[in-house]
Amino acid sequence: LAVALLADRNGVIDINLPISGSLNDPQFSIGPLIFKAIVNLIVKAITSPFSLLASALGGAGEELSVVAFQSGSAVLLPDARTGLDKVAKALAERPALTLTVVGTASLEAERDGARKERLRQMLQAEKRRANGGAPVALGIGPAEYPVLLKEVYKRADFPKPRNLIGLAKDLPPAEMEALLLANIPVTAEAMRELALQRGVAVRDYLVGKQLSAERLFLGAAKTLPPEPQFKPRAELNLAMR
Repeated sequence: LAVALLADRNGVIDINLPISGSLNDPQFSIGPLIFKAIVNLIVKAITSPFSLLASALGGAGEELSVVAFQSGSAVLLPDARTGLDKVAKALAERPALTLTVVGTASLEAERDGARKERLRQMLQAEKRRANGGAPVALGIGPAEYPVLLKEVYKRADFPKPRNLIGLAKDLPPAEMEALLLANIPVTAEAMRELALQRGVAVRDYLVGKQLSAERLFLGAAKTLPPEPQFKPRAELNLAMR
């Protein structure tokens, strides 16, 4: 694995190994230094392969092994795309490596985020419906938000505050939004699906970077219990072909 991480597509390994010492010292020996460097590289390949890969790309750190998402969402963020571009470049230069993507999600940590994302999708769908089903620009502007929200609220099927004659009350946007969010169900199955979608989003993005699908694997999606400072993510794992 260390060789696969360090070697380029031509099998060349280029390691910057600065050493210092006095050549006049009879105890000076370069062999143990090289041996120690090789052992350290192998250990790093086993314990922190993405850190080794980042070093080979001229960077540092473990950030390439994790793809961050917004709470409740499976949409790739700009920063995530930048990191995946680096991963794609590294894999293109190292054909002996394969990558497994594991999407994760947490019901307790992402319940509110999942509700907000579902409401956003409902508003976007209402925007398309109002446009006769034709494609519309992504995003909801401040001026159109209350109009779309009111339509989504009217169509929603849950008990609503009513006036004296039994008709649904006209409510301020903030109250309609709060009622809609409170009545959007978020289940464990929905979280498993979200975790799966995150993995698929990452894999498909890398396939779009001309990486062979035979080198990209989708691991079993994971729903995680509450964690301190949980971060919605997909996890990347490197292995040999």
